[in-house]
Amino acid sequence: MTTKRTKSKTSKITKKQKKVKPQFRKKIKKVLTPKKTAKILAAAEAELAASKEAEKKLKLSKMYFTQDTEDAIIEFNSTEDVDKRNELYRTRIQRPFEKLAENIFNTFKFTYFEVGPLDAQKEVVSFLVSNIHKFQPGKGKAFSYFSIVAKHYLILQNNTNYVRFKRHVDIHDQPIERKELVVHPITNSKREESREFIKLMVKYWENNVNTVFTKKRDLVIANAVIELFRKSDRIENFNKKALYLCIREIADCKTQHITKVINKMKNSQASITKDYINNGTISDKSLYTVNS
Repeated sequence: MTTKRTKSKTSKITKKQKKVKPQFRKKIKKVLTPKKTAKILAAAEAELAASKEAEKKLKLSKMYFTQDTEDAIIEFNSTEDVDKRNELYRTRIQRPFEKLAENIFNTFKFTYFEVGPLDAQKEVVSFLVSNIHKFQPGKGKAFSYFSIVAKHYLILQNNTNYVRFKRHVDIHDQPIERKELVVHPITNSKREESREFIKLMVKYWENNVNTVFTKKRDLVIANAVIELFRKSDRIENFNKKALYLCIREIADCKTQHITKVINKMKNSQASITKDYINNGTISDKSLYTVNS
């Protein structure tokens, strides 16, 4: 019985094949069934998904400052554990900071530095670490914030060094003339008098800043201004923009708030100067009216 059935089946197949031209008979045997088609499509889709995932991973590997970096910075600021902070910085923050400093330094082509590019970038990383606590989640991305901080630091240092280099004159660039070095007493006296005035003015503001300013934000800005006066002999660039950048970095505030505080301090400056000219000193007490 089985032999008859198989014979009948083969006979039917041969009859069908006979109706088809010889060159197409093999192709009929290879016609895909729906099940095979589904398997092939599934394999192709899996291969496409795998290639897309690999491409995505490649793109992420090229990004040095990611969401993971920002999460690490937030975690760094939220813990007081020194060992945990060191681990977070070493494993998740250090490399993005170094790459950020390198990219900004090379992008803006800062040239007026006394040290080499690598040392300058290390200084930037140190400055970023010292200001890491100022980053506030929810007020923008960490990448944008630290990019601005790094750029402002480099601009300030570059401008300061430029002024210093501009003042320096190589002896070989000058005509050879035998002249004695003369120190003008009047100029030297004015310089000393200016230092004495700044010293007394700083002392006055140290004693009265808490009386003049009551808001915490204004106090921070005013103390930043006082700190600049305190270090005035070490500041090479007295450009207004550069000084504002310094205050912004120290106080972490907006420009309009700095202007408001400085204007308030300027209101009493005329009285302070007058007191120094007339009496040779500045009273420590709050004698000068500051308009609110």
